[in-house]
Amino acid sequence: MLPERFLTCLACFEPCFTSPSFQRFLTLMNGWVLCISKHTVTSVIRTANVVGKRDHSGYHRFFSTAAWCADEVGINLIRLLLTILPKNKRVMLTVDDTLARHTGKHISLAAMHHDPLLSTATKKFFHFGHVWVVVAVVVPFPKWDKVYSLPVLVRLYRSEKLNKKLGRPHQKKTQMADEMIQLVAKTFPERVFLMVGDNAYMNRSIIRPLPTQFDFIGRGRMDAALYDPPIIKVKKAGRQPVKGNKIASPQWRTAHCRWRNVEVNIHGRDCIVQVQVFEAQWYRTGHGRLLRFVLIRDWPGHNKDDVLVSTDLNMNAREIIEAYCCRWSLEETFGWAKGRLGLEEPQNRTEKAVQRTAPMALWIYSLVVYWYAGWSRKRSRLPFRTAPWNQSKRNPTFADMLATLRRESWTVWITDQADKNRFDQKYFDPLLDLVAHG
Repeated sequence: MLPERFLTCLACFEPCFTSPSFQRFLTLMNGWVLCISKHTVTSVIRTANVVGKRDHSGYHRFFSTAAWCADEVGINLIRLLLTILPKNKRVMLTVDDTLARHTGKHISLAAMHHDPLLSTATKKFFHFGHVWVVVAVVVPFPKWDKVYSLPVLVRLYRSEKLNKKLGRPHQKKTQMADEMIQLVAKTFPERVFLMVGDNAYMNRSIIRPLPTQFDFIGRGRMDAALYDPPIIKVKKAGRQPVKGNKIASPQWRTAHCRWRNVEVNIHGRDCIVQVQVFEAQWYRTGHGRLLRFVLIRDWPGHNKDDVLVSTDLNMNAREIIEAYCCRWSLEETFGWAKGRLGLEEPQNRTEKAVQRTAPMALWIYSLVVYWYAGWSRKRSRLPFRTAPWNQSKRNPTFADMLATLRRESWTVWITDQADKNRFDQKYFDPLLDLVAHG
């Protein structure tokens, strides 16, 4: 039922699976895209119209016991996305984690995690579910004045209490992010990458082992202990110093150093912010590595002064700020994946099934955007839904992209029925059942 161009996108994943598993993968992708109800495995295969035609347990085994690796799928997805990015430019990546809320005591590997959406500055809230650490490729679309973060690599974070119960060593989110960074660097040694993350990922677990072809931009601390580079004395015997004299923290600089104005483009809008730029060693985070700090004041949406840190000393203040703002596109990705593709909805009871099922929603998000970019390239007018209360809408959202793919898929199916002269009601039962039950 999927359009030929979308099936061509899926063909690049064939080396990741055995032949029977790849056929199930195609069926699940078909059902996942068309499913408008809860995205459980049973709902997906019902939408794909294979219930009663094939053994449904095989689709559950695809997630729980089949021989395939999620990292291989993610790496192949990166290769696919690199085809629409310039070969001579640095590839931007984003990293963050998100909470997928669940209910039910039989959900495997679920635990209580901090809920950032419900928590406030004075009170923390926790929710039962899974936390996913995600690395995404940033793909800009100048035609739509939009940037998308397309998820590729995914790791399931387990709480320290859960690991203790299971008798396993605990692994932090930043350590999982570092594993994915090392995997990308090893697989694509010829490409140069720039990764953007929040303050939770601007620490020594990532900065110290950062590969040579990687740079990182993240939020720093206003009270960071900073140092000058060490002065190496050639004739001095003994151990050489690893850091120089201590210098003023970013917090002190906000009140005592001069600011300058810089014009930046934040989320498609030009604005003027005040900045201070300096270089220093943040020994606790980067050891002896020299870092570039950008203090920011009057940042839209920020009530307080903030500081960004970059390992690339050649980037200026505007480039660092605009690159960091691309991180927000990953938050939008999480919202669409939960609201439209059912990231929080699979109800898996085995460990391997948990680690494989939910990432399907994130991979499909990337594939839908990739497909739509190619599908819309030669079209002057794009079909997307408008409304009287949103007259200013000029560009498609992800909901429009997904709706277009669904429309194209059902057009393929109906055309196929027409070619075979199947116009009685029983052949339209899959479509009518989907409309009636979701």
